[in-house]
Amino acid sequence: MDSVYLSVNTPGAALLAAGGAIEASRAVMNGQVKNSIAVIRPPGHHAEHDYPMGFCFFNNVPVAARAMQRQFGVAARKILILDWDVHHGNGVQNIFYDDPNVLYISLHVSEGGRFYPSGDGKDLYHCGEGAGLGKNVNIPWKTRGMRDGDYLYAFQKVVMPIAQDFDPDLVMVCAGFDAAEGDMIGGCHVSPAGYAHMTHMLMSLAGGKLVVCMEGGYNLRAISVSALAVTRTLMGEPPERLGSFKPSRGGVEVVADVLCQQSNFWPCLLPKDPSQRLVSQKAVRIHDMMREAQAIQLFKSHQMTSLFIARTEISKSFENQVLATQNYASTRPLLLIIHDPPKLTAVPDNYTSNFDSHNAWLVSHSFIIDITMIRSSLTYNYRLMV
Repeated sequence: MDSVYLSVNTPGAALLAAGGAIEASRAVMNGQVKNSIAVIRPPGHHAEHDYPMGFCFFNNVPVAARAMQRQFGVAARKILILDWDVHHGNGVQNIFYDDPNVLYISLHVSEGGRFYPSGDGKDLYHCGEGAGLGKNVNIPWKTRGMRDGDYLYAFQKVVMPIAQDFDPDLVMVCAGFDAAEGDMIGGCHVSPAGYAHMTHMLMSLAGGKLVVCMEGGYNLRAISVSALAVTRTLMGEPPERLGSFKPSRGGVEVVADVLCQQSNFWPCLLPKDPSQRLVSQKAVRIHDMMREAQAIQLFKSHQMTSLFIARTEISKSFENQVLATQNYASTRPLLLIIHDPPKLTAVPDNYTSNFDSHNAWLVSHSFIIDITMIRSSLTYNYRLMV
């Protein structure tokens, strides 16, 4: 089976883990404790409704979430499940994919879908379906090596705004500690203070009703110090200071992509993706306009004419990319290849994503090739550039 190991004690341990998540949640909902942490094994977030996988047998957090909804009704109607395990919780996602009352947010390593569990189900475009559309939020890191700054940046930009907008009655955490510093499988560098800060932010939701349930982790030292930092925060101690809040370039890019996708479902997320709105308004890409203007200018100045591209399915944006003329001074033809698309640097409006022309700068590059110098390889170069 897929990373499933059995012993004579497995059924009992799995039942105790699921029951531990239920009891930890029930104690919070009953008001016996303000919050709780369930130190349970085996983990659960990979388990599907009909088969185990990834060391998981029963999906502990969803089992507890459903139990709370049944027992407490409207008092536990909306539940947020935050999953910071380095692996995507495929089981949790699939269980609640069409449920409007359970918001699932997962921060995990994807590596283009290759990282366990493999497949594209953990990408940022899986946002739920039916009544649950928008209630599934994946923040898939492209590589391992993510640090506190990346996780906290994602929390500040995506997790907390969406969570506050959702306004849950109960918050549950799939708390795998395999993204922690020192875990060789996860390969990330989240510090105990980083986990404490994430916990502290989640405690501001649902009147402080927070249930943390342990998931994965492969370094006992990393698990111990990270879980201790979370527990201290739950008990009211302030998180320790972080060394750096600066996110990586890759982290910023992933968060920007997630914002662009999730802004379709959450009014709180800005800026909005303008692509659909502009298409409906029959907008023209500035790239195409500049290439057309450039071709006109080069024709007037140097009698350069766009070469015909014999492909019916090629994008309109490839027009005016290859221009040719006769250099009359030297009687040698010249070929102009617009090698790079024009670069636009601008300051966008944070609300609408529009660019004001006075806050935009254009950088465009091209180069001229002497046909007589590359006559033997002209066809190859032409095909390459097109």
